[in-house]
Amino acid sequence: MFDCVIPAAGASSRMRGFKPLLPFSGATLVEAPVRSALGAGCRVFLVVGHRGTEVAALFEAASYADLRTAGRIVLVENTRWEEGMVGSIQAALPAVEGAAFFVSHADMPFVAAGDYRALASAWAARSDGPLPAAAIFAAWEGRAGHPVLLPAAWVPVMRRLERGGALRDFLADRPRELVETGPRALHDIDTPADYAQATGACGGARTG
Repeated sequence: MFDCVIPAAGASSRMRGFKPLLPFSGATLVEAPVRSALGAGCRVFLVVGHRGTEVAALFEAASYADLRTAGRIVLVENTRWEEGMVGSIQAALPAVEGAAFFVSHADMPFVAAGDYRALASAWAARSDGPLPAAAIFAAWEGRAGHPVLLPAAWVPVMRRLERGGALRDFLADRPRELVETGPRALHDIDTPADYAQATGACGGARTG
């Protein structure tokens, strides 16, 4: 399975409270997407910034000890996190290995391990044929979402992007493939209303 970069460095300005640490389904909001990527066999690069010490402390718990020892969870600090998400992704790129890598979001707790596997299968099918390198997106009804699997060949260009830009702008004119994984591909949590709906959908926000 591929490496997965999950940026969790922002200040959650649209949310009441710091989003990564909000209770969610017996753990915290940031742990859900990390666990899904780990469940698919990924090595996770979790990029921290704002309140990064607190986010890192979650993954210093004994329950993650074996994964840390195995190098499956790697914490990356983005000291310039205020400049935007592209900078957080760039912070992890020097350590990413393999022919491709995932990017996912720390506020998408419903993404499942099977979604990563579906994208990996699509990559394997492409690799066996003459098709050009492409971004492979999880999607819902033709709308691209996350996670997205990106060719490692694009890393040199990505490292030169403006830190305050948007990754979607970089990907807009590049080849892409969509893999339908269901509505969770678009289900992020940006606002208190989103959080209330999401915690209701999973049976409540339990601190566990």
